Amino acid sequence: MKKTGKCILVCAGDMGEEEILYKEGDFLIAVDGGLGYLAERNMVPDYILGDFDSLKDEYFSILSAFREKHPGEVTTLPVEKDDTDTVAAARLGLERGYKDFIIYGGLGGRRLDHTLANIQTLVFLKKQGARALLTGKGTDLFVLSGETASFDGDFEGTFSLFALDPEVKGVTIRGMKYPLEDGTLTSSFPLGVSNHISKGQRASVCVGEGMALAVLIRG
Repeated sequence: MKKTGKCILVCAGDMGEEEILYKEGDFLIAVDGGLGYLAERNMVPDYILGDFDSLKDEYFSILSAFREKHPGEVTTLPVEKDDTDTVAAARLGLERGYKDFIIYGGLGGRRLDHTLANIQTLVFLKKQGARALLTGKGTDLFVLSGETASFDGDFEGTFSLFALDPEVKGVTIRGMKYPLEDGTLTSSFPLGVSNHISKGQRASVCVGEGMALAVLIRG
């Protein structure tokens, strides 16, 4: 059964002091070292999952206490596996009936490979019929395919759109500095980089065919 709340994954990437938005009905998963970020914010997850290679030593006592109290809500994964910890957590959220995901702690830092893996996780979730947002430090990433996304007047910042398929057709961008009508983006040329949305301006982007990565940078 589809859940009305969000599945929130808190991963071990670069987060800083970012607030984690969580409300009743959401499913909060601590993904590996993301447990430390939750502990720092005095937040208790609903589930803990990972191989725990990125969990700092001082948080293993929290993991042990949670496992003792909720043994059925902890999964220890092998270090050598095909799924990343984040993909495994996404699969769990899908199994629990969630179709709306937010991923924290999946951007930045020195591990560009992990960032790229998390972008591919967005594609994986999109192909499962779910919506997913990868967010952190003023940046939001999400995948668009056969749909329109609208931005209200409260947002100001940079908007970029990158083709994830060889060709992305039927791209229409309105209300931004550089509009586009029924255009085509390709994965071999960054035509959609660094557009701009002004404060108070209602903007939208439509993607007809193919998958595209939308990147919003506030400010």
